[in-house]
Amino acid sequence: MTGRCAATGDELVPGQTMVVVLLERLEDEELDRLDFSLDAWHEGARPESDRHVFATWKTEVPEPGKKQDALISADGMADLFEQLEGTEDPRRLAFRYVLALMLMRKRLLEYVGTEGNDLLVLPKGAEEGTEPTRVHDPQAAGELDEAALSQLAEQVEQVLDNPDG
Repeated sequence: MTGRCAATGDELVPGQTMVVVLLERLEDEELDRLDFSLDAWHEGARPESDRHVFATWKTEVPEPGKKQDALISADGMADLFEQLEGTEDPRRLAFRYVLALMLMRKRLLEYVGTEGNDLLVLPKGAEEGTEPTRVHDPQAAGELDEAALSQLAEQVEQVLDNPDG
């Protein structure tokens, strides 16, 4: 996090709501992060049109010197998981799979089983009879080896959990 709005350059004040945008870098498949003040976002500020938005979420600017919580709340992570539902893009499928693993670790998703190349999960507290959500497992499908999946998981955790982006 730079501490400044990507659109206006204004300082982002602790406690203020901001919008975090993850952008794809096509040349090396990494993700860049931009922070926007909520006011700038509502006024239409967006990343340059030649940049591809991977995901967005709202969060609060953290207090300096205070132990930093994750930059995305568990609810925000669940929302991001839902935003990626239905995607066919291999990177987004892998990202969604890693999010599912993180949400299971936080006990917000419950593992039900596997079917083919899909992980089957239910949200915490789902009513009996609820149809499980399918999450494509790129490792089971042979699309990612363990080292690549590990690297992706590290990148996702760094972007989502590290206040320095």
